[in-house]
Amino acid sequence: MSFLRQLINRLLYPHTYCNDAFVKYLRRKGAVIGEKTRFISPKNCLVDEARCDYIKIGKNCCLSFASLIAHDYSWYVLKDAYNDILPDSGGDIIIGDNCFVGYRATILKGTTIGDNCIIGGGAIVKGNIPSNTVWAGVPARQICTLNEFYQKRKKNALKDAVVRRDHYQKRWGRFPTIQEMGFFAYLFLERT
Repeated sequence: MSFLRQLINRLLYPHTYCNDAFVKYLRRKGAVIGEKTRFISPKNCLVDEARCDYIKIGKNCCLSFASLIAHDYSWYVLKDAYNDILPDSGGDIIIGDNCFVGYRATILKGTTIGDNCIIGGGAIVKGNIPSNTVWAGVPARQICTLNEFYQKRKKNALKDAVVRRDHYQKRWGRFPTIQEMGFFAYLFLERT
């Protein structure tokens, strides 16, 4: 990214132009966020700034375009329907260590996610999610254990690498370099 673009992003988006700025901002608002936790695209994440003090995210987590909603405004309907104001106090959102929250997943108040969990893209999560599990869907449900997911990915690693290589070759008309294969590269490197 060019220097000018970085400067413009810092001015226009002072709290979301990069992961470090976003994490610092959320911590100042009261959120507890562990070391090495990262938001893939802070500008596209929605974290309930009004109730940051209810949000706790563990170490080494990765959140991709996620929404963390620690309170709601459903009481607003009651205000006009019953002429009564009954605001929501909010509720905890706790995410354990080493978790991934997928693209456009929404974590609602009153949710505790254990350690080593994967939340699939688009999932709507509420309640207690046990450690070492994979969840997806609306509402989210357990898809498999982390070990089952690991075994599946391990079994398909070479096949997935070939798909990536073939796609690259079709798109660019040549085989990819080790760098272009990214995380698949280790499958082709000498073992020492």
